Amino acid sequence: MKVTIKNLTKKFASRDKNGEPVIAVNNLTAEFESGKLIALLGPSGCGKSTMLNMLSGILPVTSGKIYFDDTDVTDLTPDKREVGLVFQNYALYPHMTVLQNICFPLKIKKVPKDERIARAKKIARMVHIDEYLNRLPKELSGGQQQRVAIARALVKNPKLLLLDEPLSNLDAKLRLEMREEIRRIQRESGVTTVFVTHDQEEATSISDYIVLMKLGVMQQFSATRDIYNNPANLFVADFIGNPTINQLHGEYTSSGFKPDGTDEIIPIKADVAEGTRTILAARAESVTFNKGENGISAKVNDMYSSGKDWLLNIDIGNNNLRGYCDADYELIPDEIIKVQFKDKGVFLFDEKSGERYC
Repeated sequence: MKVTIKNLTKKFASRDKNGEPVIAVNNLTAEFESGKLIALLGPSGCGKSTMLNMLSGILPVTSGKIYFDDTDVTDLTPDKREVGLVFQNYALYPHMTVLQNICFPLKIKKVPKDERIARAKKIARMVHIDEYLNRLPKELSGGQQQRVAIARALVKNPKLLLLDEPLSNLDAKLRLEMREEIRRIQRESGVTTVFVTHDQEEATSISDYIVLMKLGVMQQFSATRDIYNNPANLFVADFIGNPTINQLHGEYTSSGFKPDGTDEIIPIKADVAEGTRTILAARAESVTFNKGENGISAKVNDMYSSGKDWLLNIDIGNNNLRGYCDADYELIPDEIIKVQFKDKGVFLFDEKSGERYC
């Protein structure tokens, strides 16, 4: 099912420091393709959970429209939207077995007992919990409880599956395993899925598209790889990627970018006025090193092993940055080396507004 959001806004009665109503989601417009997994991503307080709750019908909208395919569902109650919702704490019924938990939504709809048990067992096999059907939630691990919650949401054959921070209560190893499982389950079920997270690694690892939000405003809505390779502004470039993108402060000249603290120039062409304060942002993998004459001078601070590579910490003028080099490359602290930048993964932003120039 395709989901279309038009000029969606949510204001709360509470006031900000200027006495204005708090705007949790501000005039957001997007279209989610049928059968895709979309991540709502951003820092705490950006409006992503509010957005999810408006899609589910739990929260009424202040203005704007929500369409499921061509049907306007803006004013429909949650029970009429045909959505499945998995909460952060899973919200399983502790006195019911796994089978009873999965069956419960069908029991409410008065689905015959034989049919609801058959459907529950089918979904349980899909999410790999069919051997735990007679257990109580307290007898399950966190990952198993999460699978039960997903199975309970899917057993209704929802048109839209909504997941609100489903991995936040799991340890690191289980988080990795379960995000892969969520992707597998979503692909097997084919249901359009919206997944809320503040973790950019989670979002980029399993989603088809990402909606990145900041203070209620959508910063970028793009395919997962595109949001990394083509950030719309400095906030997006800084939020997506690990390690965090390097940021060199300086000014733009007719010859290129001049970092603060040095008279050397990094060649880059952009339609920017001479002397404009800018930030050259570069992914760590876009920084290359040599001991020759080509490039801009940098001082080595430290080296950290990352398996087959070194992660170098260096200074260019008054700017600090990181980049990878081969583990066989021999460097020592305080050594002066030359640094160059690849075309891909290097961007120029306005220092004040974060607007992208190139």
